[in-house]
Order: sequence, then C-alpha cells, then structure tokens
Amino acid sequence: MLLGLGIALGVAGIGFLCCLLFLCAVYAAPLFVAAMVCSTFYDHSMMSGSHAILAGIAAGIMVLVFGQAILVSSHDPAIRGAVSLLLALPAALAGFGMTLGFSGLGDMGTIPAYLFATFWALCVGGAAWSRLCAIQPA
Repeated sequence: MLLGLGIALGVAGIGFLCCLLFLCAVYAAPLFVAAMVCSTFYDHSMMSGSHAILAGIAAGIMVLVFGQAILVSSHDPAIRGAVSLLLALPAALAGFGMTLGFSGLGDMGTIPAYLFATFWALCVGGAAWSRLCAIQPA
C-alpha cells in the first residue's frame, strides 16, 4: 500500500516539475543572462555582491523586455523566428539538464539517459519556441 502510494506521489511530483518547467521555459534566457552578468561582475571584482545582483536583475529584465518588444513590433517572420529561437535555446538546455538529472536518480544507463534527455530538451525548447512565436505583432 505505502509502496504504491510512494510511487504514485513520485510520478506526480516529477510530472508537476515537468509542467512547471514547460510553463517557465520562456523565462530561461533572461534568467541565464541575469546569472551570467551577476557572476561575471562579482567574479571580476567589478562590483560588490549586492550591486552585482542588482546589475544581473537589470540585465535579465532588459533581455525580457527587448525580446518581447522585438516580437511584438516586428512583422518579419525571419526576425521573429530568430529572436524566438535565441530565447528558446536556454530553455532547451535547461530541459536537457533537468531530464539528465532526473535520469540519474534511477538506474538508467548513460546512453539511454542522454537519448531521453535530448528528446525532452527538444520538447521543452519546442514548447518555449511555440509560446514565443504565439506572441502576435501589434
């Protein structure tokens, strides 16, 4: 009884985390830029910790605002596709890392784990790309 409940709750938890990843995948690029700016400024002693965090947050917000502004204002499908692809690539990398981490929890071999992670990276990146392409120009 308890073993079945544990398995069911484990599957439900992983499903919830995957759903959350699909919903938040659009924001992977601004978060990635914010983390890189923050760590670069702090590691090179350009700013103190709190100032580096504020600079990272500002850079992430600028990437999000400029990306959405380009998607809303551009009518050219090539520009919209390129910007959507650039914003969806970090989401695919996040999906790959998350799936590879979940595969490491079980007894999966290396090759199947990488194949499974690659498949889900394509799924997460595709979901983020389709959500970004759904933004209609004004």
